[in-house]
Amino acid sequence: MSSPRRSSLKTVFFWLTFFILALLVVTTSSLATRVYRVEGAQALEIVDASSDPRDAGPEAPRLTGPVLAHEGAFALPYFHDVSQSDGLKRARFRIDLDRYLARPAPCCDDRTGAPFHGDSRIPGTSLLISQALDGMDVYLNGVWVAGLPKSTADARYKWYRPLQVPLARSLVRPDGNVLTIELTTWDRQIHIAPIYIGDLDTISYISELTLFVGTSLANASNVFCLLAGMFMLGAWLANRREGAVFLHAGATTVLWSVLFSLVLLPYLPAAMVPLWLWAQYACIGGVVVVLTLFIFAFVDEPLGRGGTLALFGAAAFAAIAYPLLGPRGRDWLDAYWLPVLLVFHLYACSRLALHVARTRSRTAMSLLFQSVLAQVFALRDHNAVRQLVSFPMPDAGWSFSHLLVTPIYLSHLSVPLLLFVVAQILLTKFQANVKRVRDNNRILTETLLQRERELLVSYNRQREMESESAAQAERDRIYRDLHDGIGSKLVTTLFSVRDRDIDHDRLERGLMDALKDLREIISVTEVHEQRTVHDILFTYCSNLDESLTRADFQIEYDIPEGPEIVLLADLSKQVMRIVEESVANTIKYANASRLSIRMTVLPGERLEVLIEDNGLSGAAQRDAVADADAAEAHGCGDGSPLTGGTGLDGLRRRAERIGAAFLFERTPQGARTALSLPLMTWQAPDPANESVSDCSQSETAALPLS
Repeated sequence: MSSPRRSSLKTVFFWLTFFILALLVVTTSSLATRVYRVEGAQALEIVDASSDPRDAGPEAPRLTGPVLAHEGAFALPYFHDVSQSDGLKRARFRIDLDRYLARPAPCCDDRTGAPFHGDSRIPGTSLLISQALDGMDVYLNGVWVAGLPKSTADARYKWYRPLQVPLARSLVRPDGNVLTIELTTWDRQIHIAPIYIGDLDTISYISELTLFVGTSLANASNVFCLLAGMFMLGAWLANRREGAVFLHAGATTVLWSVLFSLVLLPYLPAAMVPLWLWAQYACIGGVVVVLTLFIFAFVDEPLGRGGTLALFGAAAFAAIAYPLLGPRGRDWLDAYWLPVLLVFHLYACSRLALHVARTRSRTAMSLLFQSVLAQVFALRDHNAVRQLVSFPMPDAGWSFSHLLVTPIYLSHLSVPLLLFVVAQILLTKFQANVKRVRDNNRILTETLLQRERELLVSYNRQREMESESAAQAERDRIYRDLHDGIGSKLVTTLFSVRDRDIDHDRLERGLMDALKDLREIISVTEVHEQRTVHDILFTYCSNLDESLTRADFQIEYDIPEGPEIVLLADLSKQVMRIVEESVANTIKYANASRLSIRMTVLPGERLEVLIEDNGLSGAAQRDAVADADAAEAHGCGDGSPLTGGTGLDGLRRRAERIGAAFLFERTPQGARTALSLPLMTWQAPDPANESVSDCSQSETAALPLS
């Protein structure tokens, strides 16, 4: 959702909420007109009932027990400090109803103008005690008409709910109607809430509305705050590094829920009253502390060590001092401790206001509004309970403004707003995280596409390089095989033709061998030699002797008998290529008259082939080979087919590829070429234990050891 659209929705939500609240106020003010506020009462008695907890009843002229207060007439609402007594207190007062029953507005039929206490069968007048804080009994002309369970010496009752008292026609007299109210309390103050009288439907409406705001909505807010607080504490545990806001908000709502659960607790054993009061002080201090720290954490401005110590000290002062103070000290604590503690919260709100001025953040504005509203409601609740400041109220009609003087708790209305602010913070963080994830995904997608394109280009380039490398390797292999194999055979055949007459059969065999090697070179299928290395080398030496032996050139070879060796894979071919190229180099460059080829086998260790000649000196022969190779490489050769070759380095590299050692050295008699191939033996299994019939002979297979 775009930012302008979110702003538009927030504006619509704000004005819709404002319209609903205004409609409730206007509707309440217009419907609750047929009602009067009872201005005062008389015959107030307050006594210490610890010694005699029995009810005296309306017929008793005086309450029994030490008198704490006595007044002939007093205004409502009424507040009186009786902190000099820590025990159970009993109060009784009377209201003269005749002056209110004579008023036509609440007591007359709008259609006929006749009084309700005439012949009407349904009573039309009712009395409402806006908050029956303590349990009480209500008597009309000495007859009990309504009440709530009263506190006793063993139990403390606190109701915080309105009490509706119907004025039954049968009990209403033509003159001399008196309403007697008797109540008991464990509190250090006697607090009589405003009392209203009017027609039945209006009083019922006001009673239900007050009950909803003071009780039903408070209980729902407590449950909601408790669940939301536990959720936010869980969110803090899941992410402690970024969850400081959720820690403070969760602790605030959980403590707030516990506090209001204690305050609105209807029943409590009398022995638990001191502990109950101490727990309230501790919860109030904890709520102010965490709410103040929450604001400082939101604006990211540490309170400082001194400020933090002062805040915690002020918050813990009541819980620490309460058990040590006397009646006067506790009275001062109840009156002034909370306003002093709220100074810290007010300072936090001022820092939040500066943060709003700097950032123009909507979330900060919402938190500032909630914080100010919470402080206003807290001060209003404190004043409604302690009656530090009096607000004059009209005697006729009823509206929401009458709740300002009714001892009803409204602070619970501000805490759910804190949850909405935290939800807005959470939503803002979530939107920021979603945006960051989307941006990261977009960047990652673009990076992956770029890397994919680069990999594709690299892959194509690598494939071309591998193709070129494979083609070059294949060309090198064909060149080496052609030169070392076919070239050597053709050189031998050429010299045999040049030096003497050769019959057609031997010439044909030589050419057929060269053609066979050519087919093997260009064949896709690898041809594996099945003959032993003795047979291969002996056949080669025999053909060479038959082709080149003459009066001025003798060939000697020694192929001893021994264990039959079959070289695996193409090792036989590689060994013969080295032998053939070495012999060809001797024939082409050495100008020798004698050539010796000998093979030696060290069983299980190595195969050695030694080629010696008595031609030019070793250095001259080696230089001749090197000069011919260089001329071929630079295109400076004479065009003779006998020039050019792989040279000694090519033979050495071929030997290294099969794990053999190649050595060319000069000797006083000529030159020596040595090839040493390490072997690894393998004994064929016993034919008796094999099912294959052609494994009847035992032979040794040879492999390089490296």
